[in-house]
Amino acid sequence: MPTQEEVFADIISAVEAGAKSEGKELEQEARDAIRKRYFDWIVEPGKNTEGKPVEPTPQDVWDKPEGAMLREKFEEIGRRAAQGDGKVDDVKTDSAALGVQGENDCPWCR
Repeated sequence: MPTQEEVFADIISAVEAGAKSEGKELEQEARDAIRKRYFDWIVEPGKNTEGKPVEPTPQDVWDKPEGAMLREKFEEIGRRAAQGDGKVDDVKTDSAALGVQGENDCPWCR
C-alpha cells in the first residue's frame, strides 16, 4: 500500500496533468490548497449515503480500480481549475474540487 505522502504526490501529479492538458501550470498556492484539502482525506474512511464513515480509506484503494477512478477525478479538478483566464491558484482549485466532488456519489466525495 502506498504511503500518505506517495498518494498525495500522485494527487498533485493528476491535478497537474489536468491543468497541463489546458496549457497551464499549477501555482504554489494551488498546491498548498490541495494539500490542505486532501492530505488528511487520504487516510479518512469514506462515507455512506447517510454520511456515516465506512472503510476503506482512499489510501487503502489507491492501487485498485477505485484509486484509478479517484485519479481521474483529480485530473478533472486540474482541467476545470485551468479553464478561463488567469493562473491556476487556490481559489480556482478549491472551486473545481467542490464542483467535481458535488457531481460524484463515491464514498470519498461526500
